[in-house]
Amino acid sequence: MEARTFEMEFAKFIERFHQEIRDAFMEDTFHKREILSHYQLGREMLEELADAVLSEFTTNIDKKTTVETIADRYVQLGIRCCEDGLSYSEMVRVFILLKRHIWLFFQESNFAGQPFDVRSIVALNNRTALFFDRAMYYFLVGFEQTQSEIESELDDMYKVFVDRLYLDLKARLKSDS
Repeated sequence: MEARTFEMEFAKFIERFHQEIRDAFMEDTFHKREILSHYQLGREMLEELADAVLSEFTTNIDKKTTVETIADRYVQLGIRCCEDGLSYSEMVRVFILLKRHIWLFFQESNFAGQPFDVRSIVALNNRTALFFDRAMYYFLVGFEQTQSEIESELDDMYKVFVDRLYLDLKARLKSDS
């Protein structure tokens, strides 16, 4: 079996069982580890992320999928998480755990017991890791971009406040003289 075919067959396998993988991931992440459980939108965010990654796994690890496609999706996720006040470190941990649950499912399934060439497994691991690395990177780009925009807006508001305070004090000093 050719490595490329194996990668895509595995991706289709993940998509077929995405609900089962998502449920195990949610149980571990949200319930056991309580990651994002203190955020109002935490559960929804985890479910959406898991569904998006798992239901489109074939596209996500396909060499034909452009970096821009991944970048657009995950920059937007980073922006949304920043605006919603979610922790970026917890979100990065979420990505790591989701990748882990994919591999745990692979190892526990009959798929992993099939006789495959080591190069096929390495290629699959590389494609999966590359996708998650890109997703995390672009998530952080979106998060940092939004965070710096918020900080810039706060700086501008502070400067306006200080300028008005200065003018008020100056006017008060003139009227007291």
